[in-house]
Amino acid sequence: MKAKERIQSIINQIPYNGFIMIKDLSTSFNVTEETIRRDLNKIVDMNIGVRKAHGGAYRIHQSDLAAPQCFRQMMLPGIKQRFAAFCASLITADSCIMLDSSTTSCYIANKIKEMNKRVTVITNSISTAGSFGDSENIEVICVGGNLRKLNGSLVGPNAIATLEKYCADYCFVSPPSVDVKFGLTDHNEEEARIRECMIRQSKKCYVVADHTKFGWSGVHRIATIDSMDMIITDSEIEQKWVQWFKTIGIEYKCC
Repeated sequence: MKAKERIQSIINQIPYNGFIMIKDLSTSFNVTEETIRRDLNKIVDMNIGVRKAHGGAYRIHQSDLAAPQCFRQMMLPGIKQRFAAFCASLITADSCIMLDSSTTSCYIANKIKEMNKRVTVITNSISTAGSFGDSENIEVICVGGNLRKLNGSLVGPNAIATLEKYCADYCFVSPPSVDVKFGLTDHNEEEARIRECMIRQSKKCYVVADHTKFGWSGVHRIATIDSMDMIITDSEIEQKWVQWFKTIGIEYKCC
């Protein structure tokens, strides 16, 4: 099969709000994974709503640049598990925690559940709230609002109004991007406003972001880096970012 034919076939196989793995495409077309990566780079450059992510690609409607939650849940699981273990270790009993709609927060929620401490969790994520269904020691407050079907989150004025009624001890947010100039940013305005509100309503705020999220920015600003208490990232982050953390004087942890 010629390259152009293979690329068109790949495009046809990537569903809306779904994903496809590089290793599966490599097997299907009997070519190397590196060849598939080059093909995907060309497809992304076509500006037809296809985005690359760790291990694969997904297609979305141009109105929303987020990867589907089912895809994001599969990305960097080992790193997210280490994040979750460290974040959970920061939480004390009888505290209140705000968790955003990121898949990283889902991992944190599972670790909190394992700890079985008496805490209150406030979230705008339906899946995160549901994970505590059989936890007697954990009180769960799921904000109301408009359902964002792509990732099962609740957003909008009603969600903001609910969050503003509470004062949390800890807030863990995992935005899509972190930039030197613009700080924490998001590609979705409603999610940005939810994260902004969680930060505003919390005593201690932690940004949890793996190495792939640094160095680019979304359209909507969430918060400046210096408004956060700690950056939690992974050991694969480039040293220039570690130096930046030291320069601006923010505490950081590489898990």
